[in-house]
Amino acid sequence: MSCSRSSKILALLEPSTSSNQESHDINNDNLFQHLPETNKSIPIYDNLQCNLDGELDFDSDDSVFDKDYVPPNLISAANSNDSDFSSNIIPNSQSRNITVPESPECCNDENTPQDLTKKGNPRKRKKYDQSVAERRELKKLNDMESKYKLKPGCDIKLCKKKCHESFTEDERKDLNKFFRKLSWKDQQYFIRNNTSKEEPKRKTVKENRKIDRNTTVTYFLSKDKGTKLKVCKIFFLETLGFNRRNDKAVRNALSGVYNGEPLDGRGSNPNINKIDETKIIEHINSFNPSVSHYRRIHAPNKKYLPSDLTVSKMYQDFCEKQPTDNPGTNQQVSYEYYRKVVKKLNISFTKLGHEECEICEKYFLHNAYHKELRHRKCEDCRSYEHHHQKYVTARQEYKKDVNKQNTSNMNPETAYFSADLEKVIMLPRIEQFKIVMFCPRIIIFNESFVPIGDKKRNPVCQTFAAIWHEAVSGRKMSDIASCFKAFLHANRDLKHIVIWLDNCASQNKNWTLYSYLTHLVNSVEVNFDSIKLKYLEVGHTFMSADEFHHQVELAMKKKKHLYDFEDFHQTVASTRTNINVKVMNLDDFCQFEDCSSSYKLQNTTPRAYLSDMCEVTFHRGTHIIQYKTDFTSESEYSLDFLRLKNIKSGIPPPKVKSKYRGITYERKTMIIQKLTPLMPDNRKPFWYNLPINNDSVDLSRSHEED
Repeated sequence: MSCSRSSKILALLEPSTSSNQESHDINNDNLFQHLPETNKSIPIYDNLQCNLDGELDFDSDDSVFDKDYVPPNLISAANSNDSDFSSNIIPNSQSRNITVPESPECCNDENTPQDLTKKGNPRKRKKYDQSVAERRELKKLNDMESKYKLKPGCDIKLCKKKCHESFTEDERKDLNKFFRKLSWKDQQYFIRNNTSKEEPKRKTVKENRKIDRNTTVTYFLSKDKGTKLKVCKIFFLETLGFNRRNDKAVRNALSGVYNGEPLDGRGSNPNINKIDETKIIEHINSFNPSVSHYRRIHAPNKKYLPSDLTVSKMYQDFCEKQPTDNPGTNQQVSYEYYRKVVKKLNISFTKLGHEECEICEKYFLHNAYHKELRHRKCEDCRSYEHHHQKYVTARQEYKKDVNKQNTSNMNPETAYFSADLEKVIMLPRIEQFKIVMFCPRIIIFNESFVPIGDKKRNPVCQTFAAIWHEAVSGRKMSDIASCFKAFLHANRDLKHIVIWLDNCASQNKNWTLYSYLTHLVNSVEVNFDSIKLKYLEVGHTFMSADEFHHQVELAMKKKKHLYDFEDFHQTVASTRTNINVKVMNLDDFCQFEDCSSSYKLQNTTPRAYLSDMCEVTFHRGTHIIQYKTDFTSESEYSLDFLRLKNIKSGIPPPKVKSKYRGITYERKTMIIQKLTPLMPDNRKPFWYNLPINNDSVDLSRSHEED
């Protein structure tokens, strides 16, 4: 088709400017009538590239409004001699009935220009063959090459060593490229191996010199064969890519040596934006965080703050106590940073019943995909699998006992309890006054024995709470055993009793307690035929005692003011209707004796370890105890742990304490001076009558030795 014919076709396609719009609305059939019969298959696509002076009115989903845009698939279709071309068209969705060829389903990336998409549209974003990390690394290398590229070197005419005669430009490029590929430490070694320091033959002293010249440095560069040739300083620096007037890299390499190794000075300067944590730590410690009531082998660094205190209150007090001469200090320490320092000091604000297992947390950090994958050959994975199995089976056993308790009759012979010591409680408890938070108060203890299961189904079993404060006694093995003594005597008419406990060795799992229970079950003081202790797995010890402690906490928050020990007694007694609160006086605490035989324990088969025991049973009529190491196993181990003299003469009864533990005179004086003015007069006698003992240990800061 000639250019004249194509121009006629384009004229038919151009929008008309005349008033008679209908004469120019041409459809496909009218368009093909103006053409010969043999050319209807390619009417308007032949020679489209020769005359695009006017605008083509193509409205396609694969095109844009660009007068110079021609889809490549249209041109290829127009130049083809395929007679079936008319079957490869679809009607346009716009108002005009002009047809365009269908876009191909796929496109070859190799034939697609980089500035066009697969559909032929202009690409809005650049297309890269490399990833972002690779492009950043390449940019870094290019910037490094441009900054430390090869420089001209010394002047050929003025240089006395004639350095350019010894090295060609290609050799210098190879040296520069080799040096730039070395690591930081290897570059230091390169400079040290190619320089030598000597004392100057003639020292000259000039005024206002920034650097004293006490040594003379000689520079060398190596040829391909390894021979070193002496060069001038400018030639040496510019060959390696440095500035001729800046020899700082050479001076750092020669001076920064520690025991023969290059000294890395990065990070030696203090960070001016770093916040000093000393004041924050001092402020946190001013609230007197208390150590755990467990032994240090179970919680070596854990500390607790009373429940009437929160991190937000501590942070508000910290902001108020900042110096007024530096108003920007308050903005430097944010609440989140303050909270992180509290967490770093391992101070817990965990709610009751929501303790976290340290063993599980360590394993989750070890294996991020612990829910889907565990490695059988990994020691950490195997130990966690054993821990996981133990706490699952212990929880299943606990639920079985709950069901037994719920289905028992109104006069059961067997009762199921859980026992635990409540977390740190400080007295007095007056939340409205900040001075209470900073004054060293006394610690209140609450050893609770709570029935498991539904209380409405079995109202016979009664909650037992033994309460005392640190001026009366502490939290040693004998103190906790005294609470067991008071509880078991209160339930002496039962035939069998099961007590669920945690794995705290200093309180619930020790030979002192086992010696006393062996004595008690064989005495006439109680009616027990058996006493059974069951232990939950470490980190997964939530039980009914924790639920009761939570109710005590809510009752204390509701009461708001706990001025003396009697207020705490009334608060605990008001938590439940069926409760027996025992105030432990001095004559209720006893000294118990450990009657175990070390020789017998070391020669048992299998070796009896307290940490492995999950269930221990004491039977009437025998001094031999039965224990299990796995709840899933039906077999029990028999253990004769008593000394021979105690088997013959019996276990001696515990001796009653005759002396109060007391608190120091300094603590008592501080409480009376700072806190008693905030109390009613009828609450002050309790504080005035506190026993004094200057040798007593502050239980909020350390543990007593048993």
